[in-house]
Amino acid sequence: MSVRAEWDEAVRRLLVGAHRGGVAPAALLDDCAALGVAAFGAALPVAVDAAELAVAPRTDERTVGEAARDVFAQIVAVDDQVLLTEWCGKARAAGQVAGHRSLPELLALGTTHPGLRSAVAAVLGSRGRWLAGTRPGWAWATGVGVSADLVDLDEVLDLPSSRRLSALRRSRRSDPAGTRAFLAGQFAVQRRAADRQVLVSALETGLCADDEPLLETALDDRAVGVHDEALRLLRALPESALAERAAERLHRGLWLTADGFDVQSDELWAEALTSPEEFRDLLKDGSESGVAGRLRAAAASVAPTHWTNRLSTDDEGAAAVLSRGPWATALLRGVVQRLLRAVDASPWAVAATRTLTGMEQLEMLASLPAELSARTVIAVSHQWNYDLLDHACSQLPAPWSAWSTAALLDRYAEMRDPRWRAGRPPAVLLARGDAEVLGASWARITERWPEHSVELDVLRLRMRLTQAFDRKEPVL
Repeated sequence: MSVRAEWDEAVRRLLVGAHRGGVAPAALLDDCAALGVAAFGAALPVAVDAAELAVAPRTDERTVGEAARDVFAQIVAVDDQVLLTEWCGKARAAGQVAGHRSLPELLALGTTHPGLRSAVAAVLGSRGRWLAGTRPGWAWATGVGVSADLVDLDEVLDLPSSRRLSALRRSRRSDPAGTRAFLAGQFAVQRRAADRQVLVSALETGLCADDEPLLETALDDRAVGVHDEALRLLRALPESALAERAAERLHRGLWLTADGFDVQSDELWAEALTSPEEFRDLLKDGSESGVAGRLRAAAASVAPTHWTNRLSTDDEGAAAVLSRGPWATALLRGVVQRLLRAVDASPWAVAATRTLTGMEQLEMLASLPAELSARTVIAVSHQWNYDLLDHACSQLPAPWSAWSTAALLDRYAEMRDPRWRAGRPPAVLLARGDAEVLGASWARITERWPEHSVELDVLRLRMRLTQAFDRKEPVL
């Protein structure tokens, strides 16, 4: 009879009574005591053969102070990922790591929000990495994920498509030349266009002049995706045969007038149909059709130094000339793609921002380095409305520099608020601007935008964050 059956029998005897059931009362009570525990008590844990956890390493790393831990708790409470990233950056800059009690929460946040992982990993310290090794889900923070994820090149094309490209790029970082040879060999035999496109895309990691022959071969691929990906990477090379071909077309097809560059009436861009040689150097997605598209393609294939050398001037002078011509929009759209190759990118960025509109303008600003993007917005936003300035500022990476914060605060303050935000401070300014500059301007901000809002609470928390690491008096 099972334990459960014996328990049920004992319960029936209790209901009938010991005397009626012919059982001694003491024996019945003993059965109830023993069988009740056996039937409903917790089972003993099963013994397993598992290695004990290693002892946490001793470390002399400096942990954040009490004020910083208090700010961390508040940031976690409001679930603000931007503030958490800023907290991690401040701790790293101060040479400190997170407190031991904060480590499980940081690991959990990094696990559920992959975008936070690089910031979180920087402040875990040796104890945090030790703790990450105790759970498979935290393996990303152990510091050995990259080497553990390396895959044999002979097996990489058998991986799921979502992992194939990342595996090839990891291999490029560890062995550029060997991976290049593998990619070239596989490109010649792969029949699926999607597979060939992945092989070409992998060259973006560690892209150099040695990759040019394979990319030139890919330009002759009939698949649109393969051709366009190869062309995009060729345009990113500082010097290439593509750049030489584009420079020759620009010299031959454009001439300088008093109003800027114009198309030669008897040259290649005067013809509606493109030659096979030029067509090979154009994107096949339809964005580089017509004269304007062909001009844009040629300008995107040369560095801005092409224009400064041709005009014998600096970047500011060359940008001014290109901005005047009838084809200014097409040419500047091309120059934007090679902007970071300029000696001084600022004049080009300003000229392009004044020429581009809508999402193309915002995407260009987002692609620039933080300080250059901020200076560009400040330079061209005099005639902008609030919404356009707010959209542009939302593209600027945080945190902003002190100079950019002060200038953008002035720009916002002199604008009229939209009716739906009257009296409320700009959220992007208070969330991304330099906390010290904004803290010093607290009186001005609250006077200009008197409506109490959550944005002011965020700024107050950011000020406490800055002061926690600078050892200043806390904000009340």
